[in-house]
Amino acid sequence: MDSASGTRFGSAAQAYHRLRPTPPAAAVDWLTAGSIATAVEVGAGTGLFTAPLADRVPTVFAVEPDAQMRIRLADHCPGVTVLDGTAERIPLGDASVDAVFCHSAWHWVDPDAAFPEIARVLVPGGLLAVAWTMPDRRVGWRAKLDEITGKHSASGRGPGRFEVPPGSGFDQPAEFTQSWTWRMTTEDLVASLATYDHVLALSEMDRNAMLHNARTYLNGNPATSRGTIEVPFRTVCFRTHHR
Repeated sequence: MDSASGTRFGSAAQAYHRLRPTPPAAAVDWLTAGSIATAVEVGAGTGLFTAPLADRVPTVFAVEPDAQMRIRLADHCPGVTVLDGTAERIPLGDASVDAVFCHSAWHWVDPDAAFPEIARVLVPGGLLAVAWTMPDRRVGWRAKLDEITGKHSASGRGPGRFEVPPGSGFDQPAEFTQSWTWRMTTEDLVASLATYDHVLALSEMDRNAMLHNARTYLNGNPATSRGTIEVPFRTVCFRTHHR
């Protein structure tokens, strides 16, 4: 996982937690189906996925490289063991968990290093479940908003893309996608844009100018000018087992 990006996210930990959505229950149910007694989530952030995971799995470890994110994570999920680490460096023993989860963070992962490490901590036949909750850019106004913010993929894989490398010992993943909406005010939607890495990387002057342009667009668009917006999201999920 990219430590530089983690540092930027940590600077916005409180806003990140308040303005990023929790994945819908149906997606979490699909990801956690089966018998799972012990699990680890890598790239856990502030616990947006960790909390519903802990409602379904008795023992959960949450691994997160950013110290500020870990503070918010521990506050939000008091029954979870929070650890410093990454998908490539999981601070757990061999064959110690039934499942490994990663929500909205896999695009920061080095798969060449992560797959062997995940296989190490999984019991035989264990589950790797990867998901992203992200804006639904098939909706025209949401795609236009990304144009304004200069959104681009942080890596060649990008959010929503998951592949199992040949020879990794994992089977071909099953996939599930849920489209849904989350009601936000215009100001909260604009503020949420500032929790994305490509915006956090801007200078303060450039970031403020970009947010101003986004607000102007939303207020002038008939589909988004009412002050409260049904913001479209997609949660894209993958499950694979280690054989």
